[in-house]
Amino acid sequence: MVANGKANAFAGQATHVVQAANIYGGLNSGQHVLPVPRQLPRAATHFTARTDALDRLDELAAAENGIATISGPAGVGKSALAVYWAHSRKEVFPDGQLYVNLCGYDQRAPLRPEDVLHGFLYALNAPADRVVGDLDAASALFRSLIDGKRLLVVADNASSADQVRPLLPSSPGCFTLVTSRNRLGSLTVVDGATLLPVRPLDTPEAVQLFQRLSGHQDTRSVTQLVLRCGCIPLFVRITAERASAVTYLSGLVEDLTRDSDRLEALSTLDDGMDARMVLSWSYRGLPSSAGRAFRLLALHAGPDFSITAAAALIDRPENETRRILEKLGAVNMLEEVGGGRYRYHDVLRDYARERVVEEETPSVRLSALRRELSYYLRRVDACDRILAPERQHVPLDQGMEQGPAPFSGPDAALAWCESELPSLVDAVGQAVELGFDDIAWKLPVALVYFLRLQRRDTYRFELSAIAVDAARREGDPWAEVWSLICLGGASSDLERHEDALGHFTEALRISREIQDRRWEAISIYNLAWTLRLLGRNAEGLERQRQALVIQQESGDRRSASITLTEIGALELNLGRPDRAHIEFERALAGARATADLPTEGKSLHGLGDVCRTAGRTSEAIEWYRQAADVRQRVGDRFGLACSLFELGKQLATVGRPAEAGRTLAQAVVILDDLKDPLVEDVRRCLADNGGEMD
Repeated sequence: MVANGKANAFAGQATHVVQAANIYGGLNSGQHVLPVPRQLPRAATHFTARTDALDRLDELAAAENGIATISGPAGVGKSALAVYWAHSRKEVFPDGQLYVNLCGYDQRAPLRPEDVLHGFLYALNAPADRVVGDLDAASALFRSLIDGKRLLVVADNASSADQVRPLLPSSPGCFTLVTSRNRLGSLTVVDGATLLPVRPLDTPEAVQLFQRLSGHQDTRSVTQLVLRCGCIPLFVRITAERASAVTYLSGLVEDLTRDSDRLEALSTLDDGMDARMVLSWSYRGLPSSAGRAFRLLALHAGPDFSITAAAALIDRPENETRRILEKLGAVNMLEEVGGGRYRYHDVLRDYARERVVEEETPSVRLSALRRELSYYLRRVDACDRILAPERQHVPLDQGMEQGPAPFSGPDAALAWCESELPSLVDAVGQAVELGFDDIAWKLPVALVYFLRLQRRDTYRFELSAIAVDAARREGDPWAEVWSLICLGGASSDLERHEDALGHFTEALRISREIQDRRWEAISIYNLAWTLRLLGRNAEGLERQRQALVIQQESGDRRSASITLTEIGALELNLGRPDRAHIEFERALAGARATADLPTEGKSLHGLGDVCRTAGRTSEAIEWYRQAADVRQRVGDRFGLACSLFELGKQLATVGRPAEAGRTLAQAVVILDDLKDPLVEDVRRCLADNGGEMD
């Protein structure tokens, strides 16, 4: 057969001729042309909420050659979100949707990117002889085949940016959606990916999902269950599956309420859905230092922890600890809650507690807890020394002495105590449980002044009671007296005055038994203070004069000044303002001589009370103004509110309503924040004077 020079014309004989017109490139008559790839797995049934995330994905997909990383903890619904969104946007990607489960956090080994690319290339009809094993060549061919196309790549369950980077298209019309328990920071920094964090469902959404899956409509019980699941969709689904087989939910609620049973309850007959198994895939991928920290941090008793507390617990420098916590946060094994504080999700914490018990010896665990509790004692003591430098402080063991002051001033000390208070309360209970009775009495006693300033009277009462018991177990009568004084003060502030008298009487008995004159005077002072609150002024005055004699004999001028403020108040109650004025002036002089600002503020306020009683309003205004200034400086918010209240009333009396209103309004704000019932009296006074809150 010879060509005659004309296109598509042949001379000679042929039994069968196929007219193919112009042919370009090779002819592969045996190749089967695959359809446009639509590789997405089935979308989850009853996909719930995530409206904001879906809208955000729409925005990101509209950008040229965009990349989005959906990141969140195990079971939070990253894959479900990605697949649901991809199914619903099929028309946006007419040239196909490629999908791969990279098995980054799975019982199977993570997929290599070259193996993934081979599958993508076959789906895109790449010639078989061009699909080679070299990663760079396969990646280049992949980019060539999809050039100019509008295509979606879903890389699910990635463990690292390196696992994803070779799969990234270069065509402007393509979009890549990655899911991972890791935030994949380098994908953001190097490749311009946008991070889309996914958090647990809101409670109503989790309840709705549970009810749809289980058929149970008991909203109260269902709410309890989803909260114990942390509103994480996977665990909600597992629990709903179990609930669908029972008539009543009470047993399941009980299982999930006990921390020790929660992981067991969050399992199904399918091992792949066992909570421990799912969480282990993240845990196994941690570096050894991060894995150790993940375990040991579960020993922390409070709801969250600071970097410095974590450093004490894991026995690492603060900078190294910060990097470890950031690593655990990046892989969603911990959650940063702001202000450099971290916490576990409840189920992850249960898992971490199992790991620390199984992988660390009892002595290692005990040493870690002793380090953290000792750290808390040092920090609370440092706060106490800033808030009340003139008062006696708890003794610290050798080696626990403070270095440079960790707080710049009273505001910083108050802020630290406030942020750590839930953990401090739990730490005291933990010290009791572990038999660290020295810490169990010292920590509440060191914290008591802060609690008094902030009107945390219930905490103060409960912790002081723990301190008394711990001091008794220690066999330390001196510590017992101090703790009883703290307990009596808290009881009295809770208006349990008879109980307070009993605690102070017991403290007085022990102090006399051990012949400690200082604590004898303190016990007598507190007895007299409580008698005044009960209206037994004459008896209280007699007692206070007894305390004053002891303090003067021992040369304790600061304590004597405190006692003089009480003597002044009692003289005023007994209708002797002139005597009261003398005692408050003596108290003020002693307070200033000993740099005792709290007592100075109390003395100034007392002088205001004397002048108010005597009708010397202008003098009262000046004394109250000075008292408010001092009390603000030392962080005595309740005392400040009391001085502002009296100042506002006196300003109204002399016809200065605008200034009075502003002053009373400040008192309302403070008392509202402290949740003190005195706020209602101040509100009425403000209303009576025509004032309005801004």
